[in-house]
Amino acid sequence: MRKAPAKRSNLFLLELILAIFFFALAGAVCLQLFVQARTLSQQTHARNQALVCAKNISALFEAGEGSFSEILREYPDAQQRDSLLTIYYDEEWQPCTLEQETYLLTLTLSESSWEEHLLKGEIQVTDKEEPLCTLDVSCYIPLKAGEGS
Repeated sequence: MRKAPAKRSNLFLLELILAIFFFALAGAVCLQLFVQARTLSQQTHARNQALVCAKNISALFEAGEGSFSEILREYPDAQQRDSLLTIYYDEEWQPCTLEQETYLLTLTLSESSWEEHLLKGEIQVTDKEEPLCTLDVSCYIPLKAGEGS
């Protein structure tokens, strides 16, 4: 009656089960870390692209001396209502129409001061859930020769 070899095989089996459990647990933790890293990378990319788009619109706003003309020339699909300009972007950050929209950029003129020579506004880029970027803009419109102060 030899029962000693059975005890050794039970111990080996228990050790093998513990090793498999440890590697499965470590694999699950690593997989979760990779998923979080991918999500963070996608969010960072979206925020960077939003900032680039906001800076581009800001530069066009200043180049047009506070009017939407330069922006509308560069972005023909942009929509303007009074002091609000809206530009839609697809998932690849290319300007598009409302039907293909993934991201939304709005330029809102808020106030002007210094006797209508300093225009102020806000550029906001959002996705469907949250704002990605907000940029305050201002543009000084210089006096032209012959204008009174």
